[in-house]
Parts: sequence; structure tokens; C-alpha cells
Amino acid sequence: MDIIFENENIKCMKQDGHIDWNLLVRGMDGVLSGEEKELFEEWMADPEHRKYYERMVAEWNGDAVHETNMPRVLSKLDVMLRERRRQRRLVLRRRWLGWSAAAVLLIGIGGMFMIPDRQPEVTDTPVAEIIPGESKAILMLADGTSVHLDKTTDTSRLAIGVAEIARNEGKVTFADDEGAGEEAYNTVIIPKGGEYHVVLSDKSEIWLNADSKLQFPVNFRGGERRVILSGEAYFKVAHDAKHPFVVETDLGNVRVYGTEFNVKRYADEKEIKTTLVDGSVGFCKKDDRENYIKIKPGYQVSYENGGDAVVRKVKIDNEIAWKGKQFRFERCPLDEIMNDVMRWYDVDITFGDEALKKLYFTGTLNRYAKIESLLRFFEAGCDIRFEIKGRSIIVMRK
Repeated sequence: MDIIFENENIKCMKQDGHIDWNLLVRGMDGVLSGEEKELFEEWMADPEHRKYYERMVAEWNGDAVHETNMPRVLSKLDVMLRERRRQRRLVLRRRWLGWSAAAVLLIGIGGMFMIPDRQPEVTDTPVAEIIPGESKAILMLADGTSVHLDKTTDTSRLAIGVAEIARNEGKVTFADDEGAGEEAYNTVIIPKGGEYHVVLSDKSEIWLNADSKLQFPVNFRGGERRVILSGEAYFKVAHDAKHPFVVETDLGNVRVYGTEFNVKRYADEKEIKTTLVDGSVGFCKKDDRENYIKIKPGYQVSYENGGDAVVRKVKIDNEIAWKGKQFRFERCPLDEIMNDVMRWYDVDITFGDEALKKLYFTGTLNRYAKIESLLRFFEAGCDIRFEIKGRSIIVMRK
């Protein structure tokens, strides 16, 4: 793992017995020099130090959180070690970050270094475990057949009409249905806590995020290939210059010829966002089907009903992190982050204080981590706590 420190002139061992994190990281990597090894072993002779180090290694090698651009916080880690020993948990003050209203998850490249003691508060009432999402969907074919696709499906490969389901891969592949009428549509519904991979009859691939719905004709006939989306999906469209691909939403359409892009349009959010990864796409408002705004790779066009479309350059990895099994956000308000958490874990999250919605966080988290692991990093990064009651979670001040 690579760690970038803002200040490389910190002594490895201080007189008060606290060790520089640079040395601890090198110890975990097994690259200590002879002199560093002596200092490391001297520090580890203290049972409290050894206990802390073993826990740090266990957490670092876990899958909870990763972050890549917090070097100035890393340079203060030895100060935090002293604070943790006194308070038994780390409280990271927002003034360190240079943002008056921003709280940041502190994670090191390749692994996390923040190890708070406190777990989100949980009631004593026995409840079902809150688990991350998984491959599951509801398939509704044009002929009325309905199938629930999840891990309980009793076969790894199943053919239903023109659909072939590879359960172990979380994927359904469609073929043309020559016997169907021109207006017949198939529908794939992804519930909260689900995701699924769909391959259309033209070989275009679509990855659907939680709480999404995709409708598409059983046969692509005529001059275009049109699908209807609610929610979020990543598209890898098969090239066909003569038959453009159109993604229709309630706020507007995205038109492409062969490309990779992400569309996010949830009914409970105000806007639609289209992010281009490769190729070229155009966006038009629902009430203006002729004037398409074209964007280049690395750009995003967003539109809110009644406003103007806005084009801006974005970090693609942040916008499509969900497809890579991550939550990734940069100076993002907590309420927006929690919207994604609610859909993925299928929980209800409310705020005890409306002001907490506009705390800003930066971080990268594993979408498949336990929700308790995910929430405790928000707690350590700011003066908030999460109270879990069944499938309901309340965000409140500590």
C-alpha cells in the first residue's frame, strides 16, 4: 500500500512514547530499516501499544473504508494517537480540514486508519440483521410471466421465454421475441437492497442500481432503440449508427450511438444526472425533444425540472462508484449520502436535527460492508451518532 504524508520530517519516535504513523505503516508493510525496527520494537514493548497496533492492523486489512486524498490529516496521526489513549475514541475536528462546515472520513490509501471505539447505538430488541444489497430483481415479461430473481432461485441457469437467467452471475440475457407484438415491453424491477445486470437483445449491457426500473421492447424495431428508466443505471451500448439508443426518463432523454455512461434519475430526487464515461451522448429536456446538449467523456449534464441543463466536468470514479462496489463521495452533504445508503441497505433514515443534513463528507466506503461499520466512520468524523431501531435509523447529535 502507498501512503502520502504531507510532512516527512516528523521524528519516528517521540520522547513521550508516541510513535509516528509513518513507521507504523512501514511496519505493516514489512519494510522497516534496521534502525526503524529497533524503534518499533521498543514502542511495541508496551502492552497497550501492542494491543492498539494489533487492532489497527486488523481494521486496516478489513474492507470497511478507503480514501485517497487526505495527506494533511495523515501528518497529524501521532497527535490523534495520544488523544485516543486519553479519550478512548478519536474525534476529528472539522477545523483540521479547512472547511468551516465540512467533516471528512479519514482513510489511508489502500486501507483505513481511523479506529473509533464507539459503535452506533442499537436497541436491545432482537431484530433482523441489516445486510448490504445483493443481486436480486423482479422480471416481468411481456406475456405476463413474473419471476423473482435472487439467491433463492433453485438453479444457476434458467430459461424463461426469451430470457436466460444466470443467477450465480446476477445477470439476465434477453433474445428477440419474434412472436411478440411491436408494442410489447419487458420490465426489470430492482427493489431496495438489490442490483442486477441486464443484457438486451442488441447486446447492450445495463447494470441497474437499487430501487430502479427498466422497461424495454421485446424487439428493437424501427429507427431507434428506446428504453425507459426510473432510478439509476450504467449503460454499455452496442454500437449501431443506424439505430441510435435512447434512454427515456420523466425529465428528459439521453441519446447515444454506442458508448458507456451513467444515468441517475430517482423520483425522490429533484434532478437527472447523465455522466459520460466513453463515446458521446446528448441530453434533451422532456418538453424539447429536438435540441440535444452534447457532452464529452468526463463530463456530466444535470437538469432539474423548470431550470436549465448544466454541464460540468466531474470525477467519473465518484459518479459510477456504485458499479465498482463502492460508495464514493467528495464534499457531499450527508443527506445525499444517506439517500444512497437507504436504497442499498433497504432502511429508513431520518434526521433528528435538520442542520445535520448539510454536513459535508469525503470518503470511499465498501458497499458490501456491514452497516454498523459504515456508520461508525461518520460518527468518528463528526459530532453525530446513529441510533438503530429495527430497520429505522435516526441521525442525531452526540
